[in-house]
Amino acid sequence: MQAPPELSTLLAGCARRDREAFARLYRASSAKLFGVALRILRREDWAEEVLQESYVSIWNHAQDYRAGLSAPMTWMTSIVRNRCLDWLRRP
Repeated sequence: MQAPPELSTLLAGCARRDREAFARLYRASSAKLFGVALRILRREDWAEEVLQESYVSIWNHAQDYRAGLSAPMTWMTSIVRNRCLDWLRRP
């Protein structure tokens, strides 16, 4: 399934600190990204925690997203996956 083309636009809005764009991005992508976190972590409470951390990271690093390198959902999924792996590695 291909991500809607508007995700790139929403990420660009987040890079400009547009809170409405961030809210729309969250609504458009959070269910899928939560599913990714849940598959990796196998606990809803952990997945919720990692998802929150991931969206903070997405907000703070939206200006680093490059459309020519990856699809928006791929970029955000990588952030979630990496946060999950970090979560599992912590003592």
